[in-house]
Amino acid sequence: MRATTTPANGIVPALTSIRFLAALTVVLSHYRELELLNTPVSFFHFVDGGRSAVSLFFVLSGFILTYTYRDELATQSPHNFYVARVARIYPNILFALAIASVTTAYLVISHNDVLLLKWFALKTSINLSLVVSFICQVFLITAWFPFAAINQPWNGPASSVSCEAFFYALFPLILARFVKMRASTLVVTLIGIWVAQGLMILFIMAVFPVARSHFLAGTLPLCRIAEFMLGIGAALAFQTLRTRGVSMHGRGIALVSGSVVVLIVLALWQPTTPVFYPQSPFFATLILGLALLERPVIGLLNQRWLVRFGEASYALFLIHVPLAYLAWLVGFRASNGWIPLTFTLLFSVIVFTYFEEPMRRRLRARFRSKPLVPASVVAETVPVDPTVTVGHGMKPS
Repeated sequence: MRATTTPANGIVPALTSIRFLAALTVVLSHYRELELLNTPVSFFHFVDGGRSAVSLFFVLSGFILTYTYRDELATQSPHNFYVARVARIYPNILFALAIASVTTAYLVISHNDVLLLKWFALKTSINLSLVVSFICQVFLITAWFPFAAINQPWNGPASSVSCEAFFYALFPLILARFVKMRASTLVVTLIGIWVAQGLMILFIMAVFPVARSHFLAGTLPLCRIAEFMLGIGAALAFQTLRTRGVSMHGRGIALVSGSVVVLIVLALWQPTTPVFYPQSPFFATLILGLALLERPVIGLLNQRWLVRFGEASYALFLIHVPLAYLAWLVGFRASNGWIPLTFTLLFSVIVFTYFEEPMRRRLRARFRSKPLVPASVVAETVPVDPTVTVGHGMKPS
């Protein structure tokens, strides 16, 4: 299939494509944990079980939202921004919960205590935990309760959306503050925020046991908002560079090349735990570099089919674990797990095309005050949190 050199929805197609590649690492990691694939151990460690992907998504989310809404939020109320955010994330939340309810009902009715513990970290007070978990998922607050018995039931990866909901709530305020800063002040501010994130992670690691500290560092919104802010900073840098009226293609190549090398070294070396912490600034420079490219350099990232899967990446994030549970229950294992994997990938595109996008348009048309930003201006991104462990024996909390 041909590569496209035309910016997709206002941003180069590569930014949409990397969403799918990152999502795929999460899916492959979870499928391995659920014994549906024999993914190599070396790959699992290289991507840190998919945990590094969430950092990329949080950074990319800050970048895309800034690119899309900076001008609108500078002159108008954030009402339409919040309507767009709800319309973007909520239909798929409910859709994935509906799929997950099939597995949950089966496990409860059949009294399958083994899988309730293995998949949902539930051992005691099962019904109460399920009710609390469901309420938290519906109201997008699971990340504020970093306990396995609340995060794991129903659809564990949906926990990341509660992080995003927190970021969205603060985004107009953060953006308004950042755009008023001089470039040098903004750089110093972002470095300080990133250092503060590291100190918070160090404190958590020192105070809490390993099983608890890794969960807190990877799930708690206050531990992740720095990555979102790095994305905002990268978008502001992109918009500034673009106004200079000169080609930035060479600079984009340099940023992409350097970022990829550093990210690979960090993934192999893993100097810190979690490794997404030192990687996050280089995700920001990678995204900035890709946005600065004026023509395809890495042809694969501009393939139309890959861009399409990137557009469906949010649906993929939210449905892959509920579908994996069902696949396991009907008898799929590592020897034939590629079948449900293929189905899930294709089904995510169907969900995006025939459910997610139509629902988003309807909700925006119904609740926004007046049309401000066309729905096609930019491909928006919602990450999922691969730090939510799936099926690898986390003790119930």
